[in-house]
Amino acid sequence: MLSNRIARLAPPPRAVPLPTVGSAMLGLTGGIGAAFLVMGLGTVWFCLGDRGVPPWVWGLLLAFVFIGAVLFTLATVQGLRWVALLRYGVVASAEALHKHATNTYVNDQPVLRYVYRFRARDGRAYSGASRALGRDEIGDEAGEPVLYLPSNPKLSGLVDALPLRCPLDVDDDGQWVSYESVWPLVRCGLAWGGVAALVGYGVLRVLILANAPR
Repeated sequence: MLSNRIARLAPPPRAVPLPTVGSAMLGLTGGIGAAFLVMGLGTVWFCLGDRGVPPWVWGLLLAFVFIGAVLFTLATVQGLRWVALLRYGVVASAEALHKHATNTYVNDQPVLRYVYRFRARDGRAYSGASRALGRDEIGDEAGEPVLYLPSNPKLSGLVDALPLRCPLDVDDDGQWVSYESVWPLVRCGLAWGGVAALVGYGVLRVLILANAPR
């Protein structure tokens, strides 16, 4: 049986609080990916055109950029899915929930994979999985709340697996309520702004070098 806070959820579309959007877009690895990208790209642009840089340094820098791009992209894709689920998703109750360890750690905390099964409005049972740091909110209810897209029930997520410091609540009108500070939104803005600025600068720098007289 679903908790009262989720049972009151209004039909879609619903507004998603901006701090929640910021947390969802960075996820577990977006901040780390953005840091790698900013450090890697910044150093690459600084060294660009310097023929005295050893090949192994270029390899290390490109590895930084590649790892950062992968982490940042994965977090962004997952964040967009979370925002879509919060805005357009339908709530269901998990019929089964199993926890598995992964080989990933964030701030020395293991990332866990929660596998669940739920029944959608079409009467069919679907399976899904969410990754999250271990927390007491996941598995503390008889029916753990799940959000899924009616157009594609295979796209789903555990509500309590959202990467938030404070769990989402639902007000009397059935809309999402966030108790997060504005810090996740600031972090997301800084991460996106830093990456966008360095990518834009890099494109401009390459164009200038390509058109420079030889």
